[in-house]
Amino acid sequence: MPVLEVLQLKIKPDISLLDPAILTSLQAVRTSLAEKIHPTHSRFYQSIEDPSLIYVLGLWTSLSQHQDFLSSAVRAEILAPQEHLLDFSWCVHIPLGKMEDLPLDAPVVAIARIKVKSEQHLRLHNEIAGRYRRVLEERTSPFGVADGWRIDLDGRGAENENLIITGWEKKEDRLAFEAGLREKFEDYRGLRDHWESVEASHTRDMEK
Repeated sequence: MPVLEVLQLKIKPDISLLDPAILTSLQAVRTSLAEKIHPTHSRFYQSIEDPSLIYVLGLWTSLSQHQDFLSSAVRAEILAPQEHLLDFSWCVHIPLGKMEDLPLDAPVVAIARIKVKSEQHLRLHNEIAGRYRRVLEERTSPFGVADGWRIDLDGRGAENENLIITGWEKKEDRLAFEAGLREKFEDYRGLRDHWESVEASHTRDMEK
């Protein structure tokens, strides 16, 4: 099953946020992966709220393929170009058929990582989010929505962690959309009550 790797990196404190070597290093890693392991077709996004945060979205044929690479002898060699520039923050995997399922053409890509409380909270979260799914898809058109539940924790709460990636013309559009739903609908207003935590970032493609 193909999986999307969503990786958050942080620019080291002594590196300028505008240093062109950051993008060059990411591109070098992508090229090496394609030549020696697997073409992930990775895309690179920088947070608007916190430009020190970089998101890498890449596709693997399976979770085990990525895990095998991370434990391989060539890992250090392939990742070497970025080691002095970027620190690892976190990495999650969700099912995804192909990169084209992502809102790659959107001027702004929102990435939200939601940890849902257990038991009845998970059921209620799914019910409420499901009611407004079509509204979200219509509002983000033509860019769209890609989401999935985390699959890389071997049963240790992965079923409670949802990743949602949406495309927008600008950051303010998403904020206004969310505020409008909370203002009009009581059930949507209470959606956050079912979450343990949420981490959301609006990003721009570093190669555009």
